[in-house]
Amino acid sequence: MKKLLSLLLCLSLVLALVACANTQNSGEPSSNDESRNENRVDIGYSVPDTTNPFVGWLTNEVKKLAEKDGLTVQIADSASNSTKQIEQIENFIAMKVKALAIMPVDPNAMPDIIRKAQDQGIKVLVAGTDTGVYDVMMNTDQYNIGEQIAEMGIEWLLNTFSTDGTPEGLTIKPKVIVIKYTQTIDGNNRSMGIIDTLEKWGHAEVVVSQTESITSAEATNVMQNMWQQSSDAVLVLTYNADSAMGVNEYLMGLQGLDKSKIAVFSGDSSDPIIETINRSVNNESVFRGTIGIVGPKINGELVDLPVATYNALKGLCEGKLVYGSKIVDSVAKIYPEKQ
Repeated sequence: MKKLLSLLLCLSLVLALVACANTQNSGEPSSNDESRNENRVDIGYSVPDTTNPFVGWLTNEVKKLAEKDGLTVQIADSASNSTKQIEQIENFIAMKVKALAIMPVDPNAMPDIIRKAQDQGIKVLVAGTDTGVYDVMMNTDQYNIGEQIAEMGIEWLLNTFSTDGTPEGLTIKPKVIVIKYTQTIDGNNRSMGIIDTLEKWGHAEVVVSQTESITSAEATNVMQNMWQQSSDAVLVLTYNADSAMGVNEYLMGLQGLDKSKIAVFSGDSSDPIIETINRSVNNESVFRGTIGIVGPKINGELVDLPVATYNALKGLCEGKLVYGSKIVDSVAKIYPEKQ
């Protein structure tokens, strides 16, 4: 009897092991397989600051597009710290992502870590300043964006303070505050585009803030300090739209200020930014326009920026260069919609 029980017990154990092996080999995912799939990251997206409205909007739109195709995107915010960004990219390499998208904090610090990723078979898209090492480079002319920001401001000055729309018809010599950001190559190029264009125009008193800004909170503080010495300013130009939002918040809170006689212009866009600009039609905002990066022209047709970015990354995941190794983004002046 004991021998029979032992035989039955051994037979049960063998059958259980065979069943387990068949389950694992049947093509049905085991719990371990499911866990690995849940933790899989296809695309690592490394950016300086996701609280920036433009960056936050772009990365989230790309993530949504990827999810529709079953690709996973993990966004890493380096808080504008180059060392932290490199550490985050190291982590993506260890995770064996298929592709990396990088908006560099410091382009000069990127080549070695990009090469390391490429040595592991990871394809790399760089957006912004040319790092010299990449699989796909996606950028635009930042100096020209600065020029166009200044042009929008000059146009508004002439429409508001000139009797005939010319510099000679100006009834005042307008004071213009520029809040710059020069801590990156892109930031410096765009800021200098603003300043150089104003100086070439030569019909305004230009006051450049020595304190720089890249966030809304920083810009609010900068503007508060600048206003103590330049409360007669009628135009403020900022490096990016997040700063412009901070300036707008400060100016809209001032009592007794004629909101129709002051304006803010900047670069970058997102849905909240455009909503704020649209409110300027009724002077419920003084943020009156921005330069938006709208995406590249492919075969003569404009491709939406998030779509173009995602298509390039999806192609890299599949080992393809959808648009080639260099993509040049187009920009557009964004004014308030007429109500």
